Amino acid sequence: MSMFQLHFFKEKSRLFDYERLLSFFDEISEAKMADVSETSNEVRIEYRHPVLRTKADFVISRKSTVTDIYKLDPQYLDVNFRLEMPLMTPLYSAKKVFEIVDKMCKEFSFSIYHNLFEDVLRFKYEVVEKVFDIDRKKYREKYGYQLSNIYYYPDHKLNDCLKYVDEQYDLHRYYKELDVYVPNYFVVIDEQDKVHFTMEWRENTLTLFPPHIDYIYYRQGLDNRILPFDEVMAKIEKMTTSVPGFLQNTKVVEHKSLKKIMKVLKKTKFTPVNGSLVHIELDQVMDI
Repeated sequence: MSMFQLHFFKEKSRLFDYERLLSFFDEISEAKMADVSETSNEVRIEYRHPVLRTKADFVISRKSTVTDIYKLDPQYLDVNFRLEMPLMTPLYSAKKVFEIVDKMCKEFSFSIYHNLFEDVLRFKYEVVEKVFDIDRKKYREKYGYQLSNIYYYPDHKLNDCLKYVDEQYDLHRYYKELDVYVPNYFVVIDEQDKVHFTMEWRENTLTLFPPHIDYIYYRQGLDNRILPFDEVMAKIEKMTTSVPGFLQNTKVVEHKSLKKIMKVLKKTKFTPVNGSLVHIELDQVMDI
């Protein structure tokens, strides 16, 4: 898969403190030094987010890899250090990498260059995010036929879903003493390849509802049903509460309302969900 590359420059110098740079990445739990052979011309620091499954490499090379370096302002010198990140990375996940880049540029006085820039620039979030998005769209337009295992979802919704996944552990800790179940997403596609975020809910279980759910896999004894989320919420929303300080439309069933909600679910006939739903991995979903 094609990579987004961001090259690092310094003004009037190629020198930076290599050991201090390694120490900088030592403080980032998701980053580690890759195994390097004696014949390698590169050192790679791998960033791997264990929950979002984001991948990025910070690469130190012996020689410059900037193809059009002769066009750039000569007062800026390539330090032979670059970021590589797959273009098919959701913007929410990419922003976490850009936060590292921003902090690193400030600490080591690095400037940045991308082949869509006219020249070397100081790091600016809005510029980097815009160029990253342009690069992704160009790649998708040209090579979309190769991306048969990638499925698209509205960007504002995917941002919310990834924020939930990223902060799910904190939510779990918050609700643990209240015995509230904080579910994982179960991502599926329908027969038209449309992406749906779903969840499981077991009968008589205090449960949190993440943002942008389409279907609930409802477990009632030995009976398993797929319920349309909007129809369920139309019946029970007044008996749920919002999760404090979190995303809009993230609801929770509390103890005082559980019995009443269970009665409503037993009495209500929901629209049957026809057609097959096929499970996919979260990292197959891309914002559009």
